[in-house]
Order: sequence, then structure tokens, then C-alpha cells
Amino acid sequence: MKRKIYLTDGTVALAEYIQDEDDPALYACWSDPGTQRGFNFRHTQTFEEFCARQRMQGWSGMIMRYGDETPIGCVMLTQQENITQDLSIMLYPGYRGMGYGLRAFELAAQYCAETLQLERVYAGCYPDNLASMKMIASCGFVRHPEGDLPERHYLTDEEIIQLDFSKRL
Repeated sequence: MKRKIYLTDGTVALAEYIQDEDDPALYACWSDPGTQRGFNFRHTQTFEEFCARQRMQGWSGMIMRYGDETPIGCVMLTQQENITQDLSIMLYPGYRGMGYGLRAFELAAQYCAETLQLERVYAGCYPDNLASMKMIASCGFVRHPEGDLPERHYLTDEEIIQLDFSKRL
């Protein structure tokens, strides 16, 4: 199936999320310990439960490697009533640390401004996730301590803080 392309920069493209095609790889990514650590989330759903879940309101786009259209991850904008617009990214394990995340996150912020007409978007990460923190800052997000969220660590149950960042679009 041909995907709708939202934006591209010649390195990556943001494209339509097609549930039947993309759920298996996304499920595998959620099963990855590095992804769970980055989202402070223990993934315990079966594939069937994962596919049947109700999607959060907002927007999701697949990150495609430009040229060969290989899906390499997903960007998500959580946009629910009384919740700030939170932009997040998930790269498949084999594509991390190659600069794709930075390019895709920049495109996602551009999409939020130009297409979704948002004035501000937020992003979060944990203090030990230096790669995400660097990527978020490189995309022009600044610390927004008022939005920091105390949480419990998904493995140890110790208190941790999700650091909040924002960007005026």
C-alpha cells in the first residue's frame, strides 16, 4: 500500500501510519528493553491486546528512511482534552544513534506548526536519557520545569522525574 507522505527532508519522511502494516514492528519496538526504559513503561500486552487497544487522540506518523521507504520508527502527538500536546518519538533499535531521530523530531515539530496549527508543543525525557535530552534541545525545545512530572520507576518503584521541555512554534 502506498503511504501518504506528510513531510520529508531528504533523509527521512513522516508518513501515514497504517495499522495492519505497522503494528507488528511497533509492537516489537515496545517489547525492546531500551524502548521501555526510555518511556518508563513495562510492556506486558499480547500482540492481540496491543492491536485492539484504543488509540489515544492525537496524531501518529511513521518515520521512513528516505529513498528506500524503510519504516524506522514512529512519532506521536498526544493531544487530549486538558492535556498538553506532547510530542514523542520511538526509533526501532537498529536505527538509533544515526541522526534519524533528530531529523524526524524536527519534521514532526514542523508538521505540528504548519499542518496542525499548534502554537506550542511539549516533549519529555528522563534525566538519564542523555541522547533524548540532546535531541530535544537540538530541535529548539527548552526546559519547562513547571511541567516536570514525578513518577515511579517502572522496574524499581523509586521516585523519578520526567523532565518537561517546550517549544513555541
